[in-house]
Amino acid sequence: MLDPILHGLMALAQAATPAQPAAPAKPLTLQAQFDAANAAYSTRDCAEALKLYEALEKRTATNKNALLTGAIAVRGGICRVRMGEREAGVAAIRRGLPTLAAKPDEFRADLGSAHLALGDAAYDAFDYDAAATAYRAALDLAKGVERVVPLLALARTLSFDHDGRALAYAEEARKLTESEASIDKATVAAVQTRYARVLLNEGRTADAYTVLKDSLKKQGGLDQKVNLSEIATRADLAQAALLNGDRERARTYLAYTGAGRLEKAPFAGARQMDLPPCGGPAGLKPTEVAVVEFSLGDDGIVRNVAPIYTTGNRAAALAFARAVGDWSWQPEDATAIPAFWRQSARVELRCSTAAQRPSITQPIDDAFDTWLTSKGAPAFAWEEQPAARALPLARAEVARARTAGDKVAELRALGWMFNSQLVGAEEARPLIAEALTLAQATGAPAAVATRFRISDAYVAAKNYDQVLDGFRTVLRRPEVAADPLSAATVRMMLANGGSQVRSAERTQMIDAVLAAPLPDTHPLKVAALLNRADLSAQSGDTAAAKAAFTRTGLSSDQCALIAPTPAVAKQGATSARYPTEALQMGFEGWARVEFDIAADGHTLTPRTVAAYPPFVFGDAAQKMIGATRFRSSFRPDNNTACTGNSQRIVFNLPR
Repeated sequence: MLDPILHGLMALAQAATPAQPAAPAKPLTLQAQFDAANAAYSTRDCAEALKLYEALEKRTATNKNALLTGAIAVRGGICRVRMGEREAGVAAIRRGLPTLAAKPDEFRADLGSAHLALGDAAYDAFDYDAAATAYRAALDLAKGVERVVPLLALARTLSFDHDGRALAYAEEARKLTESEASIDKATVAAVQTRYARVLLNEGRTADAYTVLKDSLKKQGGLDQKVNLSEIATRADLAQAALLNGDRERARTYLAYTGAGRLEKAPFAGARQMDLPPCGGPAGLKPTEVAVVEFSLGDDGIVRNVAPIYTTGNRAAALAFARAVGDWSWQPEDATAIPAFWRQSARVELRCSTAAQRPSITQPIDDAFDTWLTSKGAPAFAWEEQPAARALPLARAEVARARTAGDKVAELRALGWMFNSQLVGAEEARPLIAEALTLAQATGAPAAVATRFRISDAYVAAKNYDQVLDGFRTVLRRPEVAADPLSAATVRMMLANGGSQVRSAERTQMIDAVLAAPLPDTHPLKVAALLNRADLSAQSGDTAAAKAAFTRTGLSSDQCALIAPTPAVAKQGATSARYPTEALQMGFEGWARVEFDIAADGHTLTPRTVAAYPPFVFGDAAQKMIGATRFRSSFRPDNNTACTGNSQRIVFNLPR
């Protein structure tokens, strides 16, 4: 879908097309049904239009009028693309397009809209080459002011190629709107904003700033009433001011977008928020920065992802956009954000150098997967999708398997749901009880039931102390204590419980894992050996510490093979470090910082890799991480103890 700047321009292009006749009083004939569908289509009421077109498709299945069936397919396909049904929409458009293309004069408007929809679908799928091809086809069909929409779509798609094409398209669109007296100031401003965004990505920040200030003036200046187009102009102005070194004006413009001025720092709640790795296919550099815009649905799914700005090229822009497209929110967290503000959110991003360490539960998860495979239950295809998109498919699989009596498949789907972190406590608790019953009925190993009991400890608790008590309850179960993998997993979770776990209990848990009948190379035992080395060093027994560390087989700068990082000894995130400018502006938000940990617990090389709102909290978050101290870790050469760590800091104002 085209970004908010282009919404009004789509309406502008359609306004130049003759309106379809309204439905007659008695829509009983085929023509009457077609007219009713077209009336809904012409007003962009795609939900109603699609319902009518679907009915027409059934009625005309044997109709020999190819133009009628082609028009139904194309217009229905366009509506499907607009409603997010990308694959079905593209298939319908391509089915009807050849027929309409045989009558280019009669169906010029339909053909142009069809190519725009194909371009939008390709753009949303991050296939910018296919998008540009479709937009050019739409441009070839357009005349006069109709050219504005495909011109701006091309400018958006090619903004990061730095070959002059995007700027030329944007300049033509700007001249067209300025020369057409019937176009209102708001539309002219929207076009100027798109033009200025191309200038920003070309490094012409001063020129962009001048154009954007004029756009703001045409939109009525900085007032309290905004639409998405005005928010886009103000956000771009903030970006331009920042690049020009005017941080005060940047924050003022940003304040008038509404970003960072909502309660509960709403966009901090993503359950899955991975970043693209540095290097990789796109060759991302740690110094490259991007701003990516997206919308968030009630279902926690990210849509309409568009790179706005990057210091890199197209490959870099797409790498950041794809990463955001895979983010997932719990639906309850998404719906807590007002719908208007979820339509257009922006984040600041950099590539990640953090190590991808598995969680403490990874060995027990692996045991679960091994058992499922032995029972002939392969992974579901939907497990590869972003979690929020896969969640309804997982729920459907649970329902299917429950009806079919397929206990093993149901267990697999339930296991995925709990690992996704997208299932709320109210839904999760009865499902966990059901999973435990299934584990017993299928004769699953003790580790399978333990995995579900660990999930229950989290969802049943109101705070972390209660989570730890839940772990202790799990460990007291005879079948857990008797299973080396189950017991070692729970014990290491307790041993790494931070300051809430007393030193004596931590020592007891570590020693029990070291005594467990697991190989010395097992990730849980390696983690326990690192903990033993730290404890021995703290007690002054350097020889014992060195012996324990040598048994791990790790290099001196590696963390354990599984999470977590060393426990925090002193928290650096305090209210005194809340950035003054953000406090004065009433901003809330978050920043994610990557860093290394020295053997003595000091943090090294803090670097902001993601933040909301863009460029507000990154510096403060880095200072907070720099002031944080972790529990000291023994290293034979006193080298860096743990590289590639990541922590997200949320900035909330007092209520």
